[in-house]
Amino acid sequence: MSAENCDAPLSVSLRNVLNSIQCIRDRVRDGESNESDGAFNLSNFWDTLNQAVKAVSQEATKLSLAFSRPPLPSVQDGEKLSESILKSVLTLSAVYYWLPKSQGVTLRRQVRDATVEVLEGVLQLLEIILSSPLHSLTQEQLTSTGGVWSACDQFPQLPK
Repeated sequence: MSAENCDAPLSVSLRNVLNSIQCIRDRVRDGESNESDGAFNLSNFWDTLNQAVKAVSQEATKLSLAFSRPPLPSVQDGEKLSESILKSVLTLSAVYYWLPKSQGVTLRRQVRDATVEVLEGVLQLLEIILSSPLHSLTQEQLTSTGGVWSACDQFPQLPK
């Protein structure tokens, strides 16, 4: 991270979240959803999944706004942002795993791919924050490089 962008503790916090989300993305990409199909409610799944996607979108927006203009967030605020984005990503990935194999290979693949796309969007946003000098980050740059929002917008279009 550029020295003019963040102080070390804030950088470490963001880097840790980036690494955690990379691991989560890799597990979702390579993992299988739920084996069992006992007591599965598809309507509840879609509601919960959409809430999780909205939470990721909101947390990404908070992160983007926090770094779009000086001053930088405090270390404490940066840690709170990091924890919030990580919590939302973990929730989203957990909801993906609820979808049992009995719902079909195609649907599971579509939900998995859409989930991975959201996670990659969050990673892009974190990477741009970590790699760019603060004075060069604009809200437009953060919005255009963080594909998280367009990925989140695709969820309502999945077949239900």
